[in-house]
Amino acid sequence: MTSDDSTALSQLLALLVHDLRNPVSTIGANLSYVSEVAGDALDREAQEALGDSVTALQDLMAGLDHLVFIARDIAREPAVAAPDGNVADALRSVAARERSTPLRLSLAEGGLRAHGAQALPRLIEVLLANAGQHAAGKPVELRAQRIGDEIVVELQDAGRAIAAELRDVAFTAAGQMRLKERSDGRYGRSLGLYAAGLLARAMGARIEAAGVDGAAIIRVVLTAV
Repeated sequence: MTSDDSTALSQLLALLVHDLRNPVSTIGANLSYVSEVAGDALDREAQEALGDSVTALQDLMAGLDHLVFIARDIAREPAVAAPDGNVADALRSVAARERSTPLRLSLAEGGLRAHGAQALPRLIEVLLANAGQHAAGKPVELRAQRIGDEIVVELQDAGRAIAAELRDVAFTAAGQMRLKERSDGRYGRSLGLYAAGLLARAMGARIEAAGVDGAAIIRVVLTAV
């Protein structure tokens, strides 16, 4: 693929995302309206159906975000802007959000400023979605500490760990079909782990899989500042 072809494909994907966001926004607004106007009057089954629709819409919106990251990568651009920041503040902002999965945050004392840290919440949300997919309803541990010149952030859940032979490709485009084919691949919806890899790269960070079944770990290693 030539540079011109890459640019054209990136622009087409960005245009597709732009066009799809309009109907997605309309669906979201209508779901909110129905919930506000008729929520209490709906029976349990209808309320569950409404909740499932909201969740599905959130998954679709996340998929569109991932498509934007991929489009930028095709154009050889960073997935997101990633200024330096405080890892502790970034992770506290994630932990403060309401979610169905229990999240336990542990922060080591000391300086936790790092390159690219302001984009860390977006990356962690992708990884939390993966945890929710593969360890639904079970607590997730999120911890950070400084080790030498690096800030190490780990997300641990009770699902299956990524198989050792897949860990080198788990966050690459080439690895997605291999992950999808195996229960120990932890494929993430809408190419989630590939999106996580692109976000980590934009942050100048390293992302890797570790752990064992029942204590699966995805680790993000940032450069301290």
